[in-house]
Amino acid sequence: MTSFLFAVIYINMKNFIFKHYNIIVDKIYSKNNRHYFFIKDDKIYIIKYKNNEKRLYNLYILTNYLYHRGIFVNTFIINSDNNYYTKYEDCYIILLKANNNEVDVELFDIQKFFNINSYLEDYNIIKEWENEIDIIERELIEYNNEYPFIQNSIDFFIGLGENAISLLNNYEHLIKSNNDSIGHKLSFKMFEDNSLYDPLLFIKTNKMYDVSNFIKYKFFINDLNYDEINVIMKSLTEYEELFLFSSLMYPCFYFDLVKKVLLKEESEEKIKRYINSIDKYVYLLLFCKNNMKNIGEIKSINWIK
Repeated sequence: MTSFLFAVIYINMKNFIFKHYNIIVDKIYSKNNRHYFFIKDDKIYIIKYKNNEKRLYNLYILTNYLYHRGIFVNTFIINSDNNYYTKYEDCYIILLKANNNEVDVELFDIQKFFNINSYLEDYNIIKEWENEIDIIERELIEYNNEYPFIQNSIDFFIGLGENAISLLNNYEHLIKSNNDSIGHKLSFKMFEDNSLYDPLLFIKTNKMYDVSNFIKYKFFINDLNYDEINVIMKSLTEYEELFLFSSLMYPCFYFDLVKKVLLKEESEEKIKRYINSIDKYVYLLLFCKNNMKNIGEIKSINWIK
């Protein structure tokens, strides 16, 4: 039944794309919940978008700007009505052409998005973090001891998250004025499936947001270069240093996995990856703490020693 329904949806979507874009689609592929097809060698993503039209317009303008600056993000395909989206029931259908085939993300790739102004709304990182922790804590009340690996580790990681929020709260008045770059709403897989160039993940934030997640990703795949981190830290302003350290403390990848486990999308066994890395992760935080510019708020976190 499920296969039949997917077949019907795909046939309808093929017809929809032909009607509104005059493109004949031979086959629609699906991987990691992303649907796409090919025009010769070009990969075209099919996106059902339910967010507001204003953000969609800003992303359309931004992708064109970035592309012409040589940052080959995915770009919008214009439909037969010369528009960058097509209304479909209660959402928008957009087609995004993939313009970058590189998969491995390095620091240089992230730095391309530094100091680029945009009309995107500021990403309220403190609110996002607080909401995520609240949601996870509420969900776990219902499960009691059903997930032992989560129950045995959640207090440590929530403590990390609350420390990160508390540290950044001290500089909350500076957050908006320092949202000077394009960042990405990240998941662990973003670094592995070329999503760095997906405009739907773009957020307006401080440049250290993406840097911190890049460092965490490299840490968890055992490919972290401490010399590279040291070079990064030597050039930071005081606020960038504090933002980087706060973001490093916030265990976004752990929380992302916990949510997927609770939704039955991932096995709880994968949590062990984070539990087994706790001591080494505290060492990473200690390394950063010792090599930063003696900011009192960071130095006062006495449990990192």
